[in-house]
Amino acid sequence: MIALRDERGLATVETTLMVVILVPLLFGVIEFGWLFQRWLAAETVAAHAARFAGEIGGDDGSLRAYIARELTGVGIDPTRVEIEVTPQRVGWREPVRVSVRSQERIDLPFALSTSVTLSASAVARGEINR
Repeated sequence: MIALRDERGLATVETTLMVVILVPLLFGVIEFGWLFQRWLAAETVAAHAARFAGEIGGDDGSLRAYIARELTGVGIDPTRVEIEVTPQRVGWREPVRVSVRSQERIDLPFALSTSVTLSASAVARGEINR
């Protein structure tokens, strides 16, 4: 006679183990996609801002307002972003670098929560003949 084992609890254990593995994996894919989108948006804003800084001759209040407006347009909070323009003033064909840095939070259930620094920068040439 063959004894039948009770396997009702086995399915629960298997499901629990798979949820613990698959949920963080799913959220990791989502968080990575979200982080990649933010980085691409910051790169685009930095490139456009560098070109604008070259047009106006360096760092200016209008440049900062432009960057804040563009960051808001792509869904990044401009109050949480560091902006660096080097040098402050540029002349004809002198390089100007605009850097944008922000801290983004990553939260993976059952795994980790951490902060990642996103950094983007671009260089353009000054277009004002002083």
